[in-house]
Amino acid sequence: MDTWLSYRPTDLLMFSPGSYARLFERLNEAIWPGHWLLAGLVLAMLALAASRHEATHRVAAALLAAAWGWVAWRFFGLYAEINLAAPWFAGLFVIQAAALLLLAWPGPGLALEPPAPPRTRHWLGLGLALWGLLLHPFAWLVAGRAPAGTELVAIAPDPTAITTIGLLLMARLPRRRGVLLRGLLLTPPAIWLAISALTWWALLSA
Repeated sequence: MDTWLSYRPTDLLMFSPGSYARLFERLNEAIWPGHWLLAGLVLAMLALAASRHEATHRVAAALLAAAWGWVAWRFFGLYAEINLAAPWFAGLFVIQAAALLLLAWPGPGLALEPPAPPRTRHWLGLGLALWGLLLHPFAWLVAGRAPAGTELVAIAPDPTAITTIGLLLMARLPRRRGVLLRGLLLTPPAIWLAISALTWWALLSA
C-alpha cells in the first residue's frame, strides 16, 4: 500500500509535453482543409441557436452533438497512440454527444435567447463561450505553441468543452427540471476539463 501511495500523477504519464503538443499538430495536418467546413458548421450552430425558431434550436443542438462525436473519434483516435486511457475519455465525449442529441429531440434544442435583464449566469456563459471560440487558440500561440498546433472548437477537446459550458449556461431551458437538465449536460465537459487540467499539471511539473 505504501508503494502505491508513493506514486504521483507525473509517474503515470506515458508522454511528454512535446509529444502532447505535437498531437494537435498531427490532428490539424490530418484534417486540413476541413477546418473551413468545421468553422462554417460552428458559425451555423451559433446562428441557429440565436434564432427564434424552435426547429433551428434543435438543429443547433444536433450540430453541437456532432462536434462532440467528431472529437471523440478524430482526436481521441490519435490520443490513444500515446495514452491508454484515451478510449475512456472518448466514451465521455460520446456520452455528451448522446445527451446533446436528446436535447435536440425530444428536448427543446439549444436556444441562446438571453433573459431580460441578463443574469450573472448569462454573462459567465458568454465569457466562457468567447474564450473557447476565440481566446483559447490565441492563448496557446502567446504561450509559444506553433500555429500548426492551434486548438480549435470542434477539433480539440478543451475549447469544445469550454465553449459548450458557455453555451449551456446561456441556454434557455424549460423552467420545469431546467436546473437538473443543465446540470446533467454540464457534467461531462466539466469532468473532461478537470482531467485536462490534471494532465497539464502533471506534464508541467514532471
